[in-house]
Amino acid sequence: MSLRSWLTHLYPRAWRERYADEFDELLAQCLHSPLDVIDVFWGALDAHLQLLNGEEVNWRMMNKMNKLRTTLLIVFAAFIGFVIAGFSLVGLADDSPMIPLMQTDLPLHLSWILIHAGAVVALLAILIGGFPLGLTVLRQAFTLERGNRGWLLVPVIAFLVLLAYFAFVLLVGSGRIVLPGVVRVVQPGVFPAGNRLLLAGLMLVFVLGAVASTWAVWKAVSATEGEQQTFHPAGRPLALNIYHFAFVPALIASAAMLVIFVSTLVWGWLSFTAFPQVFAGNFGPWLTSTQAWYFGILALMLLCTLAAFYAIGRGRQAAQAE
Repeated sequence: MSLRSWLTHLYPRAWRERYADEFDELLAQCLHSPLDVIDVFWGALDAHLQLLNGEEVNWRMMNKMNKLRTTLLIVFAAFIGFVIAGFSLVGLADDSPMIPLMQTDLPLHLSWILIHAGAVVALLAILIGGFPLGLTVLRQAFTLERGNRGWLLVPVIAFLVLLAYFAFVLLVGSGRIVLPGVVRVVQPGVFPAGNRLLLAGLMLVFVLGAVASTWAVWKAVSATEGEQQTFHPAGRPLALNIYHFAFVPALIASAAMLVIFVSTLVWGWLSFTAFPQVFAGNFGPWLTSTQAWYFGILALMLLCTLAAFYAIGRGRQAAQAE
């Protein structure tokens, strides 16, 4: 089986029956590098997740919409990964002498401010860009496709589970619930096994909830029909291409991720310069290596940033097309 034929067979049967010949011609013209193969993989993933309707749509138009939609979903997934890395960084800083030092060291304080500012900008960009798309998903879930409603419940359930676990931790910390091996006040340099398990559970619930919610959002958005939607703000009809509208906010969010990554790198260097013993110590969760957690956070941030900019580059041509 040739490479082109193998790549075509990555797509669903219904999709191949409609677009295989045209897609094979495109592969013959455009398949030049490993990045092109990666692009085909992303397209196949989107084709498996989306629900094909009965309309005869030109494949190139369908591919343009799929590429732009997948671009936005990759940026969203990268942002969720950044959220996980960001919470890990805050937890690492809170358990170290860096917080008091940032009150007197201006460069260190400014780098920390940039991290927070980048997080706010990225969050606002995701919310603004995704608002029309979110309204469309909700509207279609309750009017066109009932099966899509289940995916919308996943982020809600994940949040409620996280909230319940956090409330449980607070009850343990207040002494209203007593667990063997868990102490209410942890002494410096001592972290009992019960407290470690309690913290590990909280982190696990948060990460699994974030992953499940991201997958559910991907499924729900992929099932959305049509890119041109009409909204009625202030009672007036407004026609909007929901994927084109979200592209610029996605670009801004990606740029904010880059700012956060660079600021975290600078913050780490300044912290190491001021307190090298901190990075040689164990200020990570469960009194683990500071260096291991810090470089792990940097690696996750870098991976998410590269994924976001790869997605932006992949969808740029589709976003510029009229």
